Amino acid sequence: MTLNIIIAFVIIGLLSLKFKRRKTGFLLLGLGVVLYGAIVSAILPDYLMSRLQSSYSSQLQTQLEDNTAFVVFGMGTQTVNVQGQNVVELLAFSYGPILTAVAMNRQCVEKSLSCKFIASGGDVAGTGISEAASIAKQLENAGVDRTSILLDEKSRNSWQNARNTAEILREIRPRKVVLLQAAPMMKRDLLYLAHFGVKPEPVAVGYLTGSQTNMSSAGLYFLATDLALHEEIGVWRYTLYNFMGWNEPKQQPLELEQATSSQPAAGTVPVAVPELVQ
Repeated sequence: MTLNIIIAFVIIGLLSLKFKRRKTGFLLLGLGVVLYGAIVSAILPDYLMSRLQSSYSSQLQTQLEDNTAFVVFGMGTQTVNVQGQNVVELLAFSYGPILTAVAMNRQCVEKSLSCKFIASGGDVAGTGISEAASIAKQLENAGVDRTSILLDEKSRNSWQNARNTAEILREIRPRKVVLLQAAPMMKRDLLYLAHFGVKPEPVAVGYLTGSQTNMSSAGLYFLATDLALHEEIGVWRYTLYNFMGWNEPKQQPLELEQATSSQPAAGTVPVAVPELVQ
């Protein structure tokens, strides 16, 4: 996205110079140069990612309780050729939430706590297998009990993820809700869930940085910038739609199950989460 904008600035700027619109031409060329420099120097992507990620911890900040629901949103599927056969696989960003969900499940089992895992995502890519089913398969392969996994296979975007997940949560009425999500995507997902009455505890399952990594490259900087702008635009769009009255009506807060004295809460669970980029 940002690379296309830079190219557009350069092309329109050169055309403006050709047609004797010198001020417009130099202005657009200058904007293209400044934007490119801000990205490849990591100044812009680091700033945008800091805004999106700095508020979220990779550890559960409260006690792990019985009847906790962990939410995992799908982030896409793809068809890849493996040894001559086409196989449907999740995109790379999907594995952070899955690994953390497996770690949480292990803690639930060790402490004899009942935990549910909601996998949300339809077959957006048209691979024949939904994101939710792909997530559930990975969770099962890692030892999560199939009966503790709930699927939403209808959602085709983050807004529908939030709406359909809220419906499931109202049916099962957990004591606590935890959203397992990559830090860059957390802000928008929390905003959408809150619209439908769900205020989960966020656990960041991966971070994306620019300069603070041994994989620094211009390609990484453009990726981080594009991702950050995509998330920010989603927040701005939500605000605009609310102002114009285009969003669905807000829902009442989710009623959680009340804790009882017969089931003490377990201790805080630190979860080591691998970064997306190191």
